[in-house]
Amino acid sequence: MLEFGVPPGLVRPAWELYVRVGLPGLGRLISPGWHEVGDFLGPSIRGLWRRYPLPRLLELWRDAGIDGVRYRRMSLGGGIVVWGRRRG
Repeated sequence: MLEFGVPPGLVRPAWELYVRVGLPGLGRLISPGWHEVGDFLGPSIRGLWRRYPLPRLLELWRDAGIDGVRYRRMSLGGGIVVWGRRRG
């Protein structure tokens, strides 16, 4: 799985600025549709991780029958890759 992430620590304020101002602003320069995407992404990413924090997400993968579940934060935490292998 490749998913957007909410970076921890000192990177978080820069990420918040980017998803609150940068993405919508850049989207506005491209087209109204991209502006809507920029407005949507930040709250959507935050909402996912509020509802399914990483430990819970990894638990769901295990409950679904996936062994050896691991993850790696990418791009200073702005992306997360999760992988494992199917049981059996």
